[in-house]
Order: sequence, then C-alpha cells, then structure tokens
Amino acid sequence: MNSYAESFLELIYPEKNTCFICETYDEKINDKYICSDCEKKIKKIIHPACSKCCKPIDFDSFDGLCRECRNSDRYFETSRSPYAYEGIIKKAIYSYKYYNKSYFFKFFGNCLVDYMKDTNYAYFDFIASVPIHPSKMRKRGYNQSELIARYIASRLCIPYVDALKRTKKTLKQSGQKKEDRRKNLRNAFTVKKSAQKIINSTILLVDDIYTTGSTVDECSKALIKYGAEKVYIITIAR
Repeated sequence: MNSYAESFLELIYPEKNTCFICETYDEKINDKYICSDCEKKIKKIIHPACSKCCKPIDFDSFDGLCRECRNSDRYFETSRSPYAYEGIIKKAIYSYKYYNKSYFFKFFGNCLVDYMKDTNYAYFDFIASVPIHPSKMRKRGYNQSELIARYIASRLCIPYVDALKRTKKTLKQSGQKKEDRRKNLRNAFTVKKSAQKIINSTILLVDDIYTTGSTVDECSKALIKYGAEKVYIITIAR
C-alpha cells in the first residue's frame, strides 16, 4: 500500500488499543486490533476440511475432498480460509465492505498473515487480488480484497501485482445458485497487459469470502490462460 493511502487511513482508525469489532479500549490489544473477548467468539474452520477448498468434511472422506470439488474441475490449486463465515467475522466483513470501515484491512490482513505462517502457506512469486467493477470502486472508494492483499504482500515481502481487471458488470452473487453464479461470472475478468511478469509464476489470489468458489475460479482461469503456472487462493472466511 502506498504511503499516501496508508496515511489517509490512519486518520480514520479507531483510537490505538481499541477493538475494531466492539470498540472496547484495552491496552493489551496493541496491534492485534481485536480484544480477547471478541477473539474467543470467532469460529475457526476445524479440520478435517477439503484439501481443495477448505470446506469442513467428514472423517471418512476417502480422498480428502468435498463433494463439490470431487465433481468439479478447478483452475486453482487450493483455497484456504481460517474462519467460518458466521457471527463476528460475518458482521465484520459486512461492515468492512458496506459501512466504509476500510481500516479493517489491517485486522483481516494480520489474521491471514498469522494463519499463512502457521500453516506454511506463504511461498508465492506474486500476490494478486480479485478486482471489483469500476462502478463499484467509484461508489465504495476502495477494493476490500486489494487492501488486504497489499498488506499481506508488504508483511511477507512478496511483490503485489495489479494483474486482473473486471470487464463485466455482473449481478450480485449472493442469493444465486451455484450454476447461476458461474454463468454470471463467465468471462468477467481479464489480465492486464502490464502484468506480463506473472507468466510462469505461482500466484496467491486474495478475496474476502469463499462461497461456491465461482469468483476465484474464474479469476484463476484468466490467470492460467494468460500464462501463470499455478494459482492459490486465500480468503478471510468461507
């Protein structure tokens, strides 16, 4: 993230040592951005989980895959998510996207960096993010996935690449069936001409939520067809 943007966001942060979730002040919070009470309420994804998309599965899955991944071809290698999309995390993501709480990128970024280090999921040539349509960017003022991706890239010393653009304004994904989501997103993403360095590289693609995987898979498709060797996914929750 450039220094100008970071300086601007610093102006609108809650007071230091204030929990981003409940706004409680506690000197123990420091740069975790969350109090211990809220942290305890976050539901983590418990294993066993699908080795492809991280969906919780039964112990007796013979191949380590969920039914969806077993029956579908994916362009990405694996997707990882530390949290279940419910409760505190669901509310926090909603506030981040729709209530102008852009500063949440540091909280989510910290969570993902810690998770990536703990699970040895941190070795990539480049980090990229799922783009939003220009009309949404004008309305919201920021791309929530890009803010997190740039923060992770900075923390892990991996180059961020502004690789993808959204060329098609799609219907809202939430509430749609899986197949409708795929149709809605078909050919919605292209790789920018300035991103030639991703050819033959391994990319970590960052998004906020994994639901059916349609969005990240369509982005992965564009990256692979352009020449990227492998694409991995990280999201806050699923």
